[in-house]
Amino acid sequence: MIDEITKFSEQLNRQRKSSTVIIFGLLLCGFAAAIPMFNDSIKHEETLYCNSKVICRGANIKRGISYLIDRERRNQLFDNNIYVKKILPPEDPTAFVWGIISSGLLLSAYGVSRAITNNQEKAIHSQFKLLKIKALENDFLEQTHIDLFEFSKQNQAEITKQAIARQTSETIQAMKSESEVQLDHLNGQLQGELSIKTHELQISDLSKQIAENLLSEAETKRKLEKLNKPIQDTKQPTPDEQLKLTLIDALKAHEDGWLWKIIDSLKPLWLIGNQGSGKTYTASAIALIRKYSLGAPIYQLIDRHATGDNADVWKLLDAQFKAETEEDISIAFEDCCERWLTRIKQKPTTKQQVIVDEFTNLKSLCGNSAIAFFKASLTDTRKAKEYLLGITHNATNESFPDGTAAARKAGTILLEKFSANGETPLSRVVVRHGLVDEQGNSLEDVERTLPLWFHPLKIHEHFNGKPIDL
Repeated sequence: MIDEITKFSEQLNRQRKSSTVIIFGLLLCGFAAAIPMFNDSIKHEETLYCNSKVICRGANIKRGISYLIDRERRNQLFDNNIYVKKILPPEDPTAFVWGIISSGLLLSAYGVSRAITNNQEKAIHSQFKLLKIKALENDFLEQTHIDLFEFSKQNQAEITKQAIARQTSETIQAMKSESEVQLDHLNGQLQGELSIKTHELQISDLSKQIAENLLSEAETKRKLEKLNKPIQDTKQPTPDEQLKLTLIDALKAHEDGWLWKIIDSLKPLWLIGNQGSGKTYTASAIALIRKYSLGAPIYQLIDRHATGDNADVWKLLDAQFKAETEEDISIAFEDCCERWLTRIKQKPTTKQQVIVDEFTNLKSLCGNSAIAFFKASLTDTRKAKEYLLGITHNATNESFPDGTAAARKAGTILLEKFSANGETPLSRVVVRHGLVDEQGNSLEDVERTLPLWFHPLKIHEHFNGKPIDL
């Protein structure tokens, strides 16, 4: 450790010497370059003049800075009484340049001095910290070594005692009679058993002490590793997790987080609105957010136009199963009812999605299977951990089965979309029912807006290389 301190001190001395030479050189050059600034004849043009009434030679000739003389000559009396003999140009017209160079050199000297000082200060602090860690490491190792030495010394003393005791015992044994020998034999057997037990106890104690020493050494190494280990930041989220957190934070910050509450809820979500209000695009955006942020893939897409008019809208969802014909849709409705019951029994830990479009027409086309599907969705989807996202024209009995009005209001979320002219969707929406405030009170006919970036293509790009500027 002393050698390290000595080498470090020599290194600092070399740095100070080299920096002193550099700084001295810069100061010397700076002051030398500043010399012309102290002599007016070097910097300024001068005028030689004398009184017009005397002979203009020798001591009668006076010298002055030209621009000052010209200022005085504005006085006609002064101008009439002098005689200008000669104009002397400045000895060095670049004197001002040398002044700037001088300032630059002096500032450079200060900068070099400051940089060297800061560098050495940081080096000293770093070296002191390293020496402190090494000193602590040496202390721990030295303490462990002392403990082992004391243990060894105790064992040696014990061996010496046993050897002396054995020699003494042999001498006494030779002096005893036959009866005393027999008695000692019996005592010896008892002592032997006792010695065996004592020996086993000593071995146990030694093993315990060795284990404690090893544990202490391991603890010492752990502390040293902790001291030498650089400070690291807390675990940072992966890029995918960061994208999820960014999007979720933006949704929570948008108008008190109403949209995130709806997306995160397992209540069946139904979108209503006239043609051109953007129901399908909104449903696709919600489904993508649930897919990427909540880990819920799209299991079933039930739409008569899944590969037709709505193909461009649904293509980003990558649904596992699609039902497009009337027969397939009826089977899909029945499959949903059976699957929900099965998942409820299995108590699933993962979530998935079911999307139904144009339920108004499907109700009349599929009959009982559509009615059974809707009624089962009011109670089973939440327990089965499936998000149901439906689209229909309105909230009347024409769109939903008869006798379900109260159940719909209590067990679903109804979101109405609007358009400006039947073609251009508006960001304005109205939550008809299913949303609650912070105190749990139901909110009805609450008007809200969707974020400007709420579009399925942008959300898909957000998780595929083109994050949204939120």
